[in-house]
Amino acid sequence: MLKNWHIPRRTFLRGATGVMMGIPLLDVMEPRSARAAAQDVPPLRMGCLYLPNGVPNEAWRPKVSGGRLRQMNEWMKPFEPLMENLQFISGLQSETKGSHPGAGATWLIRPCPEGDRISRSRSVGEPSMDQLVARVVGEKTPFASMELSVRPEGSFSKSLLRSNISWRNATTPVPRETNPQAVYDRLTGSGGDESDAGDTRRRSALDTVLEDARDLRKRVSQSDRHKLDEYLAAVRSVEKRMGVLAEEKRTAARARAATFPRPPQEIPEDHAAYLRLMFDMIVLAYWTDSTRVATFMLDQEQTNRYFNFIPEVKGMWHALSHWRDVSGKTEDDDGKTSWTSREVKYKQYLRVIEFHHTQVAYFLNRLNDIQEGEGTLLDHSMILYGSPFADGNEHLSRNLPMMIAGKAGGRIVPGRLLEHPGAPAEGVYLTMMDFMDVPVHQIGGIDSAVSIT
Repeated sequence: MLKNWHIPRRTFLRGATGVMMGIPLLDVMEPRSARAAAQDVPPLRMGCLYLPNGVPNEAWRPKVSGGRLRQMNEWMKPFEPLMENLQFISGLQSETKGSHPGAGATWLIRPCPEGDRISRSRSVGEPSMDQLVARVVGEKTPFASMELSVRPEGSFSKSLLRSNISWRNATTPVPRETNPQAVYDRLTGSGGDESDAGDTRRRSALDTVLEDARDLRKRVSQSDRHKLDEYLAAVRSVEKRMGVLAEEKRTAARARAATFPRPPQEIPEDHAAYLRLMFDMIVLAYWTDSTRVATFMLDQEQTNRYFNFIPEVKGMWHALSHWRDVSGKTEDDDGKTSWTSREVKYKQYLRVIEFHHTQVAYFLNRLNDIQEGEGTLLDHSMILYGSPFADGNEHLSRNLPMMIAGKAGGRIVPGRLLEHPGAPAEGVYLTMMDFMDVPVHQIGGIDSAVSIT
């Protein structure tokens, strides 16, 4: 490492084709004075993960002793290794009024619209919490915020209210991205159309910046080389998985081209792989400080996605959430699927929730595996995970499922269950915004913050 040589915090690797890639925080980055270095702490990231169709208490609440988390329940086992990084908040309520459209649209904001339309007299309220934060901290990063969602499926796929949790204002949602490749191109500055002619593929974004990376690697310490190598290996791993999944999709599509339309490029048919790729994009965005604010709808509200790929599960997610009716003949059903008992259907509903818990645990483990400063990327994050209903069958807006992962840069001491009976969920948002150095006195008419420390 060259003595007294430093680079700016916002340094990018650059390729000959114009591709630019952010890199993680390195020791060689300015400032280097003792006083300045003490201030150069990793930034705080905020994420909001939305789980639709409600979560019964049985599939959410962990076992607790003296307020401390002791054991995850049967359906939350994927979170067991992360227990000391999680904080549960119980007793919260909202004003969804049993409305699926209102539940999605106002998860991060009040008031709840009536019916299934936004009108001048009854809109979704102010900008959503994430966008209030993005307006302030977004000036420090290439992208103010990142809004992700899986590709909608079913009869409500075009519903504006059911498909958006991030809002610029009372009537305008922030466009969300459903394609992991598009997110990747946005983060790396790469892009361009692929051509199937001769199986020619767009060059890897990583390949285009490797020369710049090698030059940087020669001038940094062994510790920084390790960080850089770890980051580049992670990027390569994501690119490789994208390539494998894309090729599998092309092969399968060609085989059934005569009878089935070719699936959209780069979106895996394996739903778990799809979710994990989307989570990988958030990890890369946080790691490179491309953004500090991200939202991800794990599915649209009232989704009619089939989960028959989970063993012993059949039917659509929304239909399963109405577990008390097993006839398969209600307006929520497809007219073909029925169940033998409430117990059977209820268990299938919980298995779908468990499936999503598993994918979220993957994301949190990825953050926790990346060293940053004196801790990990998860330590310097504040990830909200929850659902707008306590039980999909009842559409209950009391005792909402809410979890916060990460230590928020030391502001949160996790591993606990906090009881706030009857408190509005927006009170938690006020506290989260305060942690992000975005003091807001009220949101949706709520001015009482809820402690999460």
